[in-house]
Amino acid sequence: MYKTISEKIISKHAGRELEAGDIAVVDVDVVMSQDGTGPLAVSQIKKMGFNKVKNPSKSIFFIDHAAPSPRSELSNSHIVLRKFASQTGA
Repeated sequence: MYKTISEKIISKHAGRELEAGDIAVVDVDVVMSQDGTGPLAVSQIKKMGFNKVKNPSKSIFFIDHAAPSPRSELSNSHIVLRKFASQTGA
């Protein structure tokens, strides 16, 4: 049976064959978050009591939805991401 690229990658990381609908816990190569959902992720990380990331060199925050920022609310979100990345080394 043919597999999607996602199924192939996740199967490799899970150490077993997986297909759509399977549930697996896997280690990831890189964690990425952008300016749309990043501020929420940072908020939840802080709410859980964490003040650092496990592997800063594999944690990437990027701003691409509103750059340059057209509104102050988005500018504030960008500041949250930059500050968190700076504090954690991400």
